[in-house]
Amino acid sequence: MLELALGSVVSLWLLFGLVTGIALAIVVLVGVIFSRDLNRGITTSITETVLERMADKKEVFMANFEKELKRRGLIPRIPLEKNVDLIYRDFFNEVRVYVVAEGPHLRLGYRVSATTEAVALGVILLVPLVIGSFVLFALAILRRTNTQQMLNQAAQSAAILSRD
Repeated sequence: MLELALGSVVSLWLLFGLVTGIALAIVVLVGVIFSRDLNRGITTSITETVLERMADKKEVFMANFEKELKRRGLIPRIPLEKNVDLIYRDFFNEVRVYVVAEGPHLRLGYRVSATTEAVALGVILLVPLVIGSFVLFALAILRRTNTQQMLNQAAQSAAILSRD
């Protein structure tokens, strides 16, 4: 009786791992499919702020902004693209910062994307987890069935031997 209860718990636990792995794979796949700038990774957020009456101080603002980023340990690079003012990149994220004058105001925006390397590593690590969960689930089911058969056969043999 104890074996049946434990077998069900283990099977449910392994089934939960399998379902979780598949759900994670689906989330990553949907994220990749619907990403707007797939060549740069998966965009995780886009943020914009309007700075009032700062359009004439764009260069001063950019210099101070770059200094503040460096002070916090984020060392931006000057990009080669025209529509981006600064780029910060580490293994997990790539941030593209743009500052645009709109009338008397400045619009500061940044797009944070997961890097292609981080996404690839996530997918590579996800595949063994899904396959591993499936293999463990299958092995647990086979072992459970085999154990139940051995218990039944042992009980039948014991019953026959006990009749004498």
